[in-house]
Amino acid sequence: MKELIAAYHQRLWGSGDLTVIDEVFAPDAVVHLTGFDGSAVRTVRDDASRYFGAFTAITTSVLSLLADGDRVVLHWSTTGTHVGPYGKVAATERVITMSGIDIFRVDGGRIVELWSMWDGLDVYDQMGVLPDLW
Repeated sequence: MKELIAAYHQRLWGSGDLTVIDEVFAPDAVVHLTGFDGSAVRTVRDDASRYFGAFTAITTSVLSLLADGDRVVLHWSTTGTHVGPYGKVAATERVITMSGIDIFRVDGGRIVELWSMWDGLDVYDQMGVLPDLW
């Protein structure tokens, strides 16, 4: 299972290969984000498309990869140059590093559930769009 998740992560976030989404996720897979539950296939594709439209020179790293039973935990870091709109934030030309933790549930060799958490506050701070609160 760890190999499945590592290959998925590298193909999608390292190589920009959107076809891997349909290959590794079950069609009815579910994603859980803060305040949102929905179709994993659609949500991951939309998220990746938005990211690749906003960032270039992308590199990604698997920091930790742990498996227990039907779950795999991935701690990742991805860096890219912010060259296009990301949400409401116009291009900053800054190099931005995102990090997060994804928890996958795998059944029958496919991802059936995903919990995803990333440090958005740090990302927007790196973009320079947050007020200086400290």
